[in-house]
Amino acid sequence: MRMPKAVMLGCGLMLLAGSAGAMTVDEIIAANLEAKGGAAAWRELASARMTGVMRMGGGAAGALEMPFTVEFKQPDKVRLEFTMQGMTGVQAFDGTTGWAIMPFLGKTEAEEMAEDQVKQLKNQADFKGVLLDHQAKGHTVELVGTEEVDGTPAYKLKVTRADGDVDILYLDEEYFVEFKTELTREVQGQEMTVTTVIGDYKEVDGLLFPHSMEMAFGGGEAQQVITISSIELGVELPDERFAMPAKPEAEAPAAE
Repeated sequence: MRMPKAVMLGCGLMLLAGSAGAMTVDEIIAANLEAKGGAAAWRELASARMTGVMRMGGGAAGALEMPFTVEFKQPDKVRLEFTMQGMTGVQAFDGTTGWAIMPFLGKTEAEEMAEDQVKQLKNQADFKGVLLDHQAKGHTVELVGTEEVDGTPAYKLKVTRADGDVDILYLDEEYFVEFKTELTREVQGQEMTVTTVIGDYKEVDGLLFPHSMEMAFGGGEAQQVITISSIELGVELPDERFAMPAKPEAEAPAAE
């Protein structure tokens, strides 16, 4: 895993601090936040815009590529735009309502999303991660233990979200950043596990962000690969950007 020198130094200091004995879950979380730029700096971040490409369908041959832009505004707003078949889809959450426009499904006007989809958007809106101020968010975090994952020694954390969903996070023992997650979610009444391999960490304005995510649903090989090409922090995003558009008024019939 390639890491910026400043982050490597910070992680090394945290590792030395914990070498006298086993680290507690609070110490591991503190090391994770410090490695990614510090809790204080993350709390000050009010908005972000990420641009990249989603590749669906596994291997490169025949894979569907969708350029996307996702925008976040604290405390709970998110908007995703992606292009497919020459048309642009939108999914957004304004803090209260989740809505979508899916022209490639024949839905050219904004419609409210199903409850499980809205729940996913709420989770995505917390782009700073579940570990930051987890207690204030109502999440609990447990240190399950340590294990080797794909050749990398890792701390295994179990996060039980305020809504009952469970996330398993694997943190690199050397650098303290997440490199794999396993999320258990209920989708359309069925429980599903989403495994994500996280990598290509890069520093953006002093904060550390992954730029690559490979996701597998229900096991098997990655079925969705996300590559982020740029991240902008502190962008101006009006609240209206996330609000569900009003339906156009029906035109009155022409007078005979």
